[in-house]
Amino acid sequence: MAEIDTKAPTHDVDSPAVSVAEPVGTIELPRSWKYRPLFGTKSWWYASPPVQLLIVSFVCFMCPGMFNALNGMGGGGQLDATANNHANTALYSTFSVVGFFAGTFTNKLGIRTALSFGGIGYSVYVASFLCYNHTHNLGFTTFAGALLGVCAGLLWCAQGAIMMSYPPENSKGRYISWFWMIFNLGAVIGSLVCLVPEPAREFFLVNRN
Repeated sequence: MAEIDTKAPTHDVDSPAVSVAEPVGTIELPRSWKYRPLFGTKSWWYASPPVQLLIVSFVCFMCPGMFNALNGMGGGGQLDATANNHANTALYSTFSVVGFFAGTFTNKLGIRTALSFGGIGYSVYVASFLCYNHTHNLGFTTFAGALLGVCAGLLWCAQGAIMMSYPPENSKGRYISWFWMIFNLGAVIGSLVCLVPEPAREFFLVNRN
């Protein structure tokens, strides 16, 4: 009986059984509005990776970007940082717990639902500080911070899934760099309020009241 070489590979290592190469050739798109060309180009349509990248980027531009701008002003834009400190403590407490399970929730809910729900917390968080200017309701800002921690876990999980799966393999780095550029512009533009001269800000506040 011939001996069997157990150390020999079961297949040719130079020709893997499963290829990871991306398909080439003409792509046949479904007949739907999501696949109609945009801006007169054949490579951009609503469901295409570049357009989906822009949608996710501007969601983070308006949500985490403005959150960074608000916290970058110090104390959430308040003279007293107590409300901001309580809100951020609640935020990162819930964020650390929900973030551990966010992958499971995102798989169950779907990326679109998780991304939509994730943006709600940022709106409530910013609104709570606007409310605090008039009512000094510390409980609302603390609750808004806790809610944001839940929402942020889902938003960043959905964002990571999109950024790792939508771009072509040879364009992942470029797509991620575009995302971070647009996302951080939210903090840059939101922080421009600090450059407004003090007399102009006082004029605005007087006329608003």
